Amino acid sequence: MPRTKHPRWTSKRAALATLVLAPMAAGAVSQKLRYRFDTVTTPVTTVTDDSGKGHTGTVQTNNGATVTAVTGFEGLGVKFPAVCDGTGCPLANITTPDATDLNPGTALFTFGARVRLTLADLSTAHGSNLVQKGLASTAQWKLQLDDAVQGRPSCVVRTTGGVNPIIVKSSVGVADGAWHKVACQRTSTTLTILVDNVARGSALLPATYDISPTGQAVNVGAKSVGNNNDQYHGEIDDVYFNLD
Repeated sequence: MPRTKHPRWTSKRAALATLVLAPMAAGAVSQKLRYRFDTVTTPVTTVTDDSGKGHTGTVQTNNGATVTAVTGFEGLGVKFPAVCDGTGCPLANITTPDATDLNPGTALFTFGARVRLTLADLSTAHGSNLVQKGLASTAQWKLQLDDAVQGRPSCVVRTTGGVNPIIVKSSVGVADGAWHKVACQRTSTTLTILVDNVARGSALLPATYDISPTGQAVNVGAKSVGNNNDQYHGEIDDVYFNLD
């Protein structure tokens, strides 16, 4: 004979479930930019902003470079030019103009991308910039791969004038030929780097620290197509910027 649940116990379990699940509903995420790359063709010339905010990406190239469509983490992704050091190397990036909703100020945020590369796609002669807004001389938010020995990514933020940079490097590398999700997250007190949704490093970030790279474009794959552009040479998919 089946046992009947006591109504008081049932109501207590329901209340407990509500208490456990309630925190997950707090703090809605507002997506400001997202490139899934699923509608690109080769060679890639433009990239649709799947966030619906209209931040269309435009491919810039130099010295005969191309950005090509590849099989991504899901659907399509894109690949940047192969490793080349010195002058005359193929250079390419994806850029979108400055917009107010891409300047977080003191707001909480998460930004990142899926990447696939090997150590052979990294160079000791230059860094590899994945996605950024702003430069070393301005306010900035950036995700980069500057460790050519272990392939460890890092997050960088700077306030007005490029002063007081805060850099957080991952304790693990991602240059192993597999797809990895790499993200930078600002909470009320910290800047954290996450690899495959696991925190791999953090630093204190004051609540008053203002990150407003006004007038600066968002660039994916390199900071520009000029000399010393910190060209990324691997594959990338699902680039995004969210305010949390």
